[in-house]
Amino acid sequence: MSAPAIAGVPGGLPLLGHALQFRKDPLGFFGSLRKHGDIVQVKLGPRRVYVINSATLAHEMLVDKPRKFDKGASIEITRDLVGYGLASSEGARHRSHRRLLQPVFRRERIVEYAQIMREQIVEQTGTWSEGQILDVRQEMAALSFAVAAKTLVRSDHGKELEQEMRLNMPRIFELLYQRMIAPLPVLNKLPLARNREYASYLARLHPIIDKLIVDYRADGNSRNDLLALLLEARDSETAGGLSDEEIHDQIITIMVAGSETNSATLTWVFYLLSKHPEVERRLHEEVDRVLGDRPADYADVPNLVYTAQVISEALRCYPPAWILTRRANEDLELGGHAIPNGSSVMLCTYAVQRDPRIFSDPDTFDPDRWSPQRVGDIPQKAMLHFGAGPRRCIGDVFAIVEATLAVSTIAARWRLRPDPAATALETVVAATLIPRSLLLTVEKRH
Repeated sequence: MSAPAIAGVPGGLPLLGHALQFRKDPLGFFGSLRKHGDIVQVKLGPRRVYVINSATLAHEMLVDKPRKFDKGASIEITRDLVGYGLASSEGARHRSHRRLLQPVFRRERIVEYAQIMREQIVEQTGTWSEGQILDVRQEMAALSFAVAAKTLVRSDHGKELEQEMRLNMPRIFELLYQRMIAPLPVLNKLPLARNREYASYLARLHPIIDKLIVDYRADGNSRNDLLALLLEARDSETAGGLSDEEIHDQIITIMVAGSETNSATLTWVFYLLSKHPEVERRLHEEVDRVLGDRPADYADVPNLVYTAQVISEALRCYPPAWILTRRANEDLELGGHAIPNGSSVMLCTYAVQRDPRIFSDPDTFDPDRWSPQRVGDIPQKAMLHFGAGPRRCIGDVFAIVEATLAVSTIAARWRLRPDPAATALETVVAATLIPRSLLLTVEKRH
């Protein structure tokens, strides 16, 4: 008996399908698909796309059948930015790179990176003053890029790369998303203003990375930083290392993954705290008890339990990596439904992590759902913000430690108050999910 066909979603337009709905309100569009089934079929221009609306099917695709999928056309569009770094490589190359980079993110390394995080958090927030109005998105971006750059290179060699990416990466991500959702691939090759702007950013960025590698090799000093580990890394199975081109791609992947998503997470945390004074009060009570008014360090992380709950809930509500794409590389079944070879599959983590079948009152920010008393009610496969399976984000622990240190250290000294006259927050749906701007006023707590 053949597997049943996957139902199509009504409401598409001739030629365009559901492309206009997708472009106008992607989060609302994906959220509306759940009522049509756990896996549905939509059309985005000429493309037929299968959309997963279930954490169970997401687990089947990402964990049970990962080798039956590659990352598809969307990741190919990013090649001119990230090349074949860990996030964008496929098959044997990805497995080799994963083995090469795994030691970089072991616990003993995270402990060392935490010291860099602490130093950068203190430096970044040390310039704040009572009554100052901050653009929190810009502040958290500066902090995350500084952490990523200092972790990568413990010298001034990485300063130019940090500045370039901090200033331009948000715009690069917006342009990249426009390229990823273009209804026709040929539009990305035309001399449109957005394509010229995107090319100009890359023309500056890539030579900076090449120069960084050359300067680092020429320097000759022995260092214990991430770039040194990349240069020295050897595959445990083949004993091979990384070429300069591969190191280039890993550098930009680490900078992108270790900064843009982390700054988004921190921005959402402080937005949510500004909207939920009772949650903020409980967070302040915890950091006052654990830290007093000193900066947090790695040893404090296990004691910052409520802080961790706040971060987990922020990641559930606003996952920076809000959408995952895959492409079937053979005929297969998913949830008992036939997926033909070459089919595009999309998974909106934002929508799945607001599934009322898993999360009670899913649109409510409720850190207590992650408390020791309630967390057992949530299936382990329900959270997809770091992906899952062999392609789960290799820097997930790094990201959580950085967020914990930043949130607790800032909360120990400062309160970030909303402006009552501020306009509604605008969410930027691009390659990451982040507020366009978040203006909060600094208030000293101690």
